[in-house]
Amino acid sequence: MIYVVTTVVLIFCSSILFIPKLKQFTHRNELASNFVLTLVATLIGVLLAIAISNYDANEKEREDLIKLLYAAEAVVQESQDYSILLLDHYQERFSDGVSKEVKSTFFDKNPLVYPEYLDALMSQHIFIKNLSQESLTELSERLIVMKRAKSIMPEQFIKSTSYVLYILEQERRYQQGEITLIELEVLLDLKEDEIDARP
Repeated sequence: MIYVVTTVVLIFCSSILFIPKLKQFTHRNELASNFVLTLVATLIGVLLAIAISNYDANEKEREDLIKLLYAAEAVVQESQDYSILLLDHYQERFSDGVSKEVKSTFFDKNPLVYPEYLDALMSQHIFIKNLSQESLTELSERLIVMKRAKSIMPEQFIKSTSYVLYILEQERRYQQGEITLIELEVLLDLKEDEIDARP
């Protein structure tokens, strides 16, 4: 943006040489005027090239982020599917009156699948730099909950995977321009309230 503003300012400044009142000055100093106009034209070209290059780089990063979000969605979906199957198996095998120790032992021996890929993503510069603040915050919070709930609260783990999946989907929609930042924040808040309200 600064390059475009600088370009406009340079064009405005060089247009002063074309004011009719300064025509005599321009003719008397023709060599200097031509030099200034050539210099300004060169600077404008360089600044516009930099602006276009920066825009292209930002678009490429956004496209790369969308690819990462698709991959993350797939990983979380697999984790959630496996975890639901494992919880169903546990519930079929054990009655509700089972002690916490038995439940903990079962999930220690048969751990729910934590999506490690998300931890790797959270350490990547491109992911952190381009993700919206709201999604980054919510994702970080939920990953902590998932790590803690993995072996002792499988229901909470599955609820958290649902929310993480929703965060990733909505962030992808935001990055693709389907929703605005405000809509993203509202959608995430509503979904979080809905998930936290479930027993």
